[in-house]
Amino acid sequence: MVDKKQVALTGVAASILIAIPVVAGAVQEILTGRWDEQIDRLKGRRPGQERRSQMQALRHPPGRPLEQLVADLRRLRRLVATDEHRSAARQQGDRLAYDYVLGQICEMVGIEHQLHEQTGGHERDLERFRLEAELERSGIVLSDHRSPLDR
Repeated sequence: MVDKKQVALTGVAASILIAIPVVAGAVQEILTGRWDEQIDRLKGRRPGQERRSQMQALRHPPGRPLEQLVADLRRLRRLVATDEHRSAARQQGDRLAYDYVLGQICEMVGIEHQLHEQTGGHERDLERFRLEAELERSGIVLSDHRSPLDR
């Protein structure tokens, strides 16, 4: 007569003896990167994967929101316009901060600029003026111009 407990224990022992090397081999292959190519290929085949990743990128864009950058640009614009009584270092720092934020906004909106290529002087002022006009044309309000009738 065969004992059912012995058959069950033999089955468990056999599965352990077979499963341990198979699982260890699979873990080793995953850790060494042998399956990376197959996994990437399977991920690429999922229907709509590219669209999902694009939508995810649109929902959570990197960096600060455009509205926050525009508010900073307006604040810096007022600061640059009224800093004639401050030190030259402070004036230069304000202008550099303004140019940096202006460049960030232009990159977000898709306007090409050469702010970082210009060393200073009239070329940089002209580039700044051109970019401000382009941003205004694209719908971003930078100034607080009010008509005389609003006062």
